[in-house]
Amino acid sequence: MPLDMHMKMLQLLFPALLLLSSCTKEEDALPFKERGTIIATSEVGSLSKDEVVQRVTELDAGPFSTYGVRYHVITYRSDYQGEGVDTKGLLILPVGVDSVPLIACFHGTQLPLDVPATNNQIPSEYRGQADEDQFTMIRNMGLFWASAGYAVFMPDYVGFTSTSEKEHPYLYYPELFKANIDGLLAARSYLTQLGHPDDNRLFLSGWSQGGGACLSAHRFIQEQYSDRFTVVASSGLAGPYNVLRTIRSIFEAPGEENEGLGIYSWGVYSMNKFSNVKRPTDQMWSYPVYDQISSVLTPSHKPEEVFIDYFLTGVTSGSDPQMVNLLKENSFFEGWTPVGKVFLHHGDSDQLVPYFNSVDAYNGLTAAGGDVQLYTYPGGDHATELGNFSRTTLVDFNAQL
Repeated sequence: MPLDMHMKMLQLLFPALLLLSSCTKEEDALPFKERGTIIATSEVGSLSKDEVVQRVTELDAGPFSTYGVRYHVITYRSDYQGEGVDTKGLLILPVGVDSVPLIACFHGTQLPLDVPATNNQIPSEYRGQADEDQFTMIRNMGLFWASAGYAVFMPDYVGFTSTSEKEHPYLYYPELFKANIDGLLAARSYLTQLGHPDDNRLFLSGWSQGGGACLSAHRFIQEQYSDRFTVVASSGLAGPYNVLRTIRSIFEAPGEENEGLGIYSWGVYSMNKFSNVKRPTDQMWSYPVYDQISSVLTPSHKPEEVFIDYFLTGVTSGSDPQMVNLLKENSFFEGWTPVGKVFLHHGDSDQLVPYFNSVDAYNGLTAAGGDVQLYTYPGGDHATELGNFSRTTLVDFNAQL
């Protein structure tokens, strides 16, 4: 979602934010089920090839679309901070295709609110809408790639829709990965139930936060789930791959306005909460931060008016090794060798997720022996290159089949 839309939504939903942040929800303990177990499935719609083409608005889908699609909501068991949780995802399938390679498609930043204005980008809520302002990734990535012959699984993430009472592990990829890999296990199991051949080939994709989820999943899957999936290729658009450098670049200009500061404040809050650090928030923020919503609702766009000086200095100078190491833990631009190809896409005028994230990932992973290609879009910002990304990613993924 473009940054200006995030800020406008925050202003419009301020009363709801305050109300929801003060609410909790009691729930019974779930019976034991293995992670990745399917809890429920439902086919919720279908579209003809022509209807898909009409809904893909960021590029001309006509030359690439071959099939109509049907889409299913899968509810599956996962893990959230060591406890069982049932979350959802959307599986989009081409009609009339027996063998379907699987693409995991991870969505970008969404405000963690269980209200209609924020659910119009969450995958499991899609019911065929064609509005250009709704379900941008689902239409221009999910529908587009499925109509070209792929099965596309798009997880909601914990913290949205059916799990909205839980805080979302924003930018803390070890926790985020659990629901994503469990969803992929459930999706592959469901594909087998539908009669598709069991196939461990996997493609990964994502935009913005989803780009970070994509590259981190590439590493985690090959290290932890290589017996279940073979990552053929990953392709990310404008992902925060070097979180340490990104946060430092913001903190190194403490007096400058940064329109994305609320989003990155949320990321720092989440990484602190879901990791083993768990530092008291009054040692980091200069105003009361008690949950994810208050971390997003910064009183200013200037870092020096949001964070305490001691914290800013500790991160920028490296004198706070605990926090520096936490930010490194969520940076995936170096230190591992990808098995399978890595495609990176980024506009070089991106003001929300700086272009250096993809340059660093290209240099770091290439130096580690990875097969990496970087697509740079001159003048492109965070929200302008989705069509180019979807088209080129399809061509690149097809070349790996």
